[in-house]
Amino acid sequence: MPLASMHLLLSLVVGLSLDPQVVPPTPAAPALPSAPPISIAYPDDPRLDMALGMMRKGSFEVAALTAQTVLKSRAEVERAYAVLGIARNKLKQYEAARAALEKANASKQEFPERRHVPHFLGWCCFHLGDMDAARAAFTEHLKRVPDEPDSTFGLALVALSEDQLDEAQALFEKALEGFSKPTPKPVDQARVWTRMADLALRRDDVVRAESLLQQAIQASALQHETWAKVARVKDRLGKTAEADAARANERRILEALGRTAVTAPTAAPALVPSTQQDAQAPKKGTP
Repeated sequence: MPLASMHLLLSLVVGLSLDPQVVPPTPAAPALPSAPPISIAYPDDPRLDMALGMMRKGSFEVAALTAQTVLKSRAEVERAYAVLGIARNKLKQYEAARAALEKANASKQEFPERRHVPHFLGWCCFHLGDMDAARAAFTEHLKRVPDEPDSTFGLALVALSEDQLDEAQALFEKALEGFSKPTPKPVDQARVWTRMADLALRRDDVVRAESLLQQAIQASALQHETWAKVARVKDRLGKTAEADAARANERRILEALGRTAVTAPTAAPALVPSTQQDAQAPKKGTP
């Protein structure tokens, strides 16, 4: 999951040459909620700001343990449930995250992360398969933060999961607009285009799915899920060589991320979007 959401936390190919010796760069961590003001009217603990700092550095387990420590000594600090739930969500521990976030969402204390708690709760419920709860949580977040694109994207996925295709289409388009203005967010745009391709396949429009996946790859070629879907679509279109190249890209990304065992270098060529092929073409007069 994995922020795209207002760049809070969620959210989640090697330069497109896909040289097996090159490791893709680690995407920048999304920004976390800002620190509370100096003057506060809710119970708080400075260790929670330390936990947020840990999450910014990717230390989610340590952040979760810090929030748990606060709760053990100061149960009245309900902000700790939010920090704990966000950390557990990032760790994909969705059951534990949901329990903490539901307590944070029921809180009457106006801590800084309060209005964004439903967003993270929505993703937990979605990953746990509770679509009614996911829809309710995303909708609640949009009431607090209107037009927030990642919660809109979440609602689109809920609609897609329930085969409400027209609703999903409208929500995907709204989320894409939110991720495009005023400043484009290519990784998030790629996420939306990839799932819009899923929608196109539900409608048996393979050519449309291929086009949408091409847009996703041009926006961000580091998403292994997108390459996997490119491979399946190319197979359906009988484009075997391109399908094999897409699978090679997916495998190389996963290997670089430490998600699969490194295998012998593949002979399959990288599948490079046309716009980036032009950018990578040697300039006249260069070696």
